[in-house]
Amino acid sequence: MDVYSQNFTVTLPDVGENSCLTNKGFLRMFQEIGAIHSGQFGYGLNDAKETGLFWIILNWKLEVFQRPKWNEVLSISTWCTHHTHIYFYRDYQVCNSSGEVVAIATSKWILFDFNKKSVFRITENFTENYCKDVDKNVFNVKMVEKFKEPENDKLADEYTVLKRDIDSNHHVNNLNYLDFAYEILPDNIDFKNVEIMYKNEARLGDILQFYYTIENNCNTITIKTKDSNKLNCIIRLYWNKQPLRLPIFLEDNSILQATILHAVLFKFLKLISF
Repeated sequence: MDVYSQNFTVTLPDVGENSCLTNKGFLRMFQEIGAIHSGQFGYGLNDAKETGLFWIILNWKLEVFQRPKWNEVLSISTWCTHHTHIYFYRDYQVCNSSGEVVAIATSKWILFDFNKKSVFRITENFTENYCKDVDKNVFNVKMVEKFKEPENDKLADEYTVLKRDIDSNHHVNNLNYLDFAYEILPDNIDFKNVEIMYKNEARLGDILQFYYTIENNCNTITIKTKDSNKLNCIIRLYWNKQPLRLPIFLEDNSILQATILHAVLFKFLKLISF
């Protein structure tokens, strides 16, 4: 089961004001299916107490082609593309009931050894028992893993971490940072390209500061812990960005249509951009 697929229904907590699946909703589903897939090999959330190993996300990269609506059933596939001695790379593809690819994503993870308080180093024995790498990548270009902090960003807001923000790893859930970012982003813009880099965890009671800047079509939110100036997370959200890659699993007779559609949409977006 090197490529794992499962159906998900778009639920009310996953949609926004227009009843369409949000970027956070997509990432929640990816996080869910990744945990289920890993659990089949004995490295899921329910195995953590026995193994002492916890998955930690370092990067997300998401591109949305269509926004599914509430109660739609989606087929999500995930697989590990490659790994190093400490990093795992996992891709995702989302299809609607008609078989159309509506979103793709890639991610970078580590396993943290809670007992040793250190990053788990991948051994040959581990790779033999975990899912095999699949030589398929949803993006043509390599994911940017390290972001530079913007030089001219401005402090936009502050927030004190509450109990509701904390997850099973005892720090702020990675998806909550996207919620924080949307509180200071412009309204009525559908950001269909998202890149996130996580650096340091935030814990209960921390005061987070949100810095904001816009350059060209990129909105960047930099999140830091106030007392220590520790960098927690950088989020980049784009609009009017040319798709980086056509969906990889489209049927042959759909590729030409998809290529034409993407070209037309991109030209249209250029005409209405400001």
